[in-house]
Amino acid sequence: MAERRVHAHERRKDRRIPVAARVRIEPREGSGVVQADLVDVSAGGLRATLPKPNGFETGLEVDVEITVQDASDTRHPPLVNLRGQGRVVRMKGADLALMFTGALSLREPFSQMLLF
Repeated sequence: MAERRVHAHERRKDRRIPVAARVRIEPREGSGVVQADLVDVSAGGLRATLPKPNGFETGLEVDVEITVQDASDTRHPPLVNLRGQGRVVRMKGADLALMFTGALSLREPFSQMLLF
């Protein structure tokens, strides 16, 4: 059996999965919506790259929406659209780490689907 090493300073409990997707981040304080590129996601949070550094600070409460498209044809509706809330736990330049503060909910794009 493979042994998993955890560093003493490591706080993550969940495996991170690299995902190519967009994430919409909206501070609850109303400072505007930011679109970012998702780097990876886990059951406990996500890491994203913002288009440029901004005023997000550690502890900031945000609403988050993750949209995963079909990479082969972006004309189709999103494959997965998840919404939830989180808190900024780290900002370094344009890199953002976010911890989910509740369960994510799935929003299916029924309005864009064709029914036969």
